[in-house]
Amino acid sequence: MRALLSTMGAMVGKDLRRRARSPLATVLLLLFPLIFAGLIALTFGGGEGKVPKVRLLIEDRDGGLVGRLAAAAFEQGEAQRYFAVKKVENVAGDGAALLEREDATALLRLPAGLTDDLLAGRPATVGLVESPAQSILPDVAEQATAVLAEVLSSASRLLRAPLDEIRRTPAAPGAGPSDGRVAQIAVLVNGAVTRARPYVLPPVVTLETATRADPGAGAKPAGSSSSPTLSLFLLFLPGISVYALFNLADQSMRDLLVEARMKTLRRQLAGPVTARRVLLGKALATAAVAALSILVLTAVGAVAAPRGVSLPGYLSLSLALVVATTGFASAVFGLARGERQGATLASLLSLVMAFAGGSFIPLASLPGALRALSPLSLIYWATRGYQKLVIEGAGLPAVLPETAILTGTGALLLALSTPLWRRRLLRGDLA
Repeated sequence: MRALLSTMGAMVGKDLRRRARSPLATVLLLLFPLIFAGLIALTFGGGEGKVPKVRLLIEDRDGGLVGRLAAAAFEQGEAQRYFAVKKVENVAGDGAALLEREDATALLRLPAGLTDDLLAGRPATVGLVESPAQSILPDVAEQATAVLAEVLSSASRLLRAPLDEIRRTPAAPGAGPSDGRVAQIAVLVNGAVTRARPYVLPPVVTLETATRADPGAGAKPAGSSSSPTLSLFLLFLPGISVYALFNLADQSMRDLLVEARMKTLRRQLAGPVTARRVLLGKALATAAVAALSILVLTAVGAVAAPRGVSLPGYLSLSLALVVATTGFASAVFGLARGERQGATLASLLSLVMAFAGGSFIPLASLPGALRALSPLSLIYWATRGYQKLVIEGAGLPAVLPETAILTGTGALLLALSTPLWRRRLLRGDLA
């Protein structure tokens, strides 16, 4: 047993020293998840104060009450967070030149006589000219204008009786309507609202929103943070790191084929080392590289995470991931006929597992057909387990299913691929 351990230690040490002498590929693979997750976080988590505003130009040719109310609707309450309104006059042509000059999103045209038409219940049309230079914000302006037109139209129908009464009220120069007329119109308005109440109140559908960081909803998860950038970084880091670890394991197991090409494997087999020990040593070296890589990524994650994670759950899941990556790499290169074919197959399978497993795109955003295939991906189980620990603050019991699946699958792949490697070594295919 002591001789076996000494031999395995020497083989693993040899592989680690060789990788340390040429660390560029390993360093780049370790930097990849940090850079990728960081870019996503910086791009989409830049904070709440950077909401793009719709720059809306309003040409009010009406000049009446409705025109002023329509313009003011975009500057009240929540609307002022999303709209920047500027009033313009005497716009020539279709307004395209003005939109380009002002770098505006859309031009809203309120026609002359809009107030009179609305009070009289006559059809009226408002115009919206959208900028062709923008893609999403003009649609926002269109939807908001459509809602405004629907509100004005509904108000004209609902308040038809009081509006007719307002039109019949004579406008004396320098004086407003009498108190009696005002009271009569107020009674008509109240009656119209009361008759409509059963149809509009209470609403049939209501929207209730909540956030995971709501203090009333319980304790915050381990990965929650007030910073959107940090939250996104921690959301994407586990999945991309798992994908990088699979690539690192592939590189390490590929060394067996590299040594065969360079004729160094023949010298090992010529000594007092069996084919089984060569395979075991390479598998242990692959596992050691994966474990060391997990330690490096864990150190970065520990700095970024605002709170710690369950140590037993993290250790068990990480050990299971080491077994899974080693077994996967051994199976892929054991089946491959050569180094190039193995590298291509490993890259393709890892990329497919990464997309199906939610490394690059959250699972909720994937098509249903692809989500149905996600459980077939080892990266899916590893990513889900780490997200439970980092994002949800779960413990060991919560990640036991992921740990069992990764360990079982990795051990099975190792067991199935070992005879393939041993047969090729004994036949001299690799030596």
